[in-house]
Amino acid sequence: MNPKPFHALSVAIPILGFTLSIQAVDYEEEIRPILNEKCFKCHSGPRAKGKLRMDDRENFADRIGGDDPVIVPGNPANSLLTIKAGLPRDDGDAMPPPPARARGAEPMTSVELNLVKQWISLGAKFEAGEMTETTAPTEAAPPTESSESTMANEMRAWTNFEGNTVKAAFIRLDGTNVVIRLENGSEIPYALEKLSNESQALAKKLAAAQ
Repeated sequence: MNPKPFHALSVAIPILGFTLSIQAVDYEEEIRPILNEKCFKCHSGPRAKGKLRMDDRENFADRIGGDDPVIVPGNPANSLLTIKAGLPRDDGDAMPPPPARARGAEPMTSVELNLVKQWISLGAKFEAGEMTETTAPTEAAPPTESSESTMANEMRAWTNFEGNTVKAAFIRLDGTNVVIRLENGSEIPYALEKLSNESQALAKKLAAAQ
């Protein structure tokens, strides 16, 4: 299944002077079809595994936030759904589990998983346009010297042309954008031309090393 593209609506989120344009994600049109194909076989109906029923909105909502969350709104890095969906296929905790995969169950693709992470980053809301205040980190690290390491998951200080800094990991160059991962696990595109010369050079160097 190919998930539908992000909606045209974008949400501008300022982070210490960085204005990041995050594409809105529609649950019914983009997220539910992924869950339907990749999760409903085990997590639907009255006998849903782990008592996690994703096919019923009310039951699913009970596991978003609260005392026993499978999703932490605004924080995909700490959400069991995306953690387990992103584990290696031979990991016993991976979703779908190895026995289900042996019977033909397919894990989320990287594109699907990133879309689900984006939905969680925007608050894991069912209604289009709903937002929460947990969509972005409230603090960023002070500027630091760029490391010579080319580790893709290393958190670095990125500075824009206005001199503001945000802490994030480099993911890739995507056309005229650099894709970075914030501390809350969100992957965000940012216009390369709006970065400082030093940060532009760092992005190109890391891209060349991939």
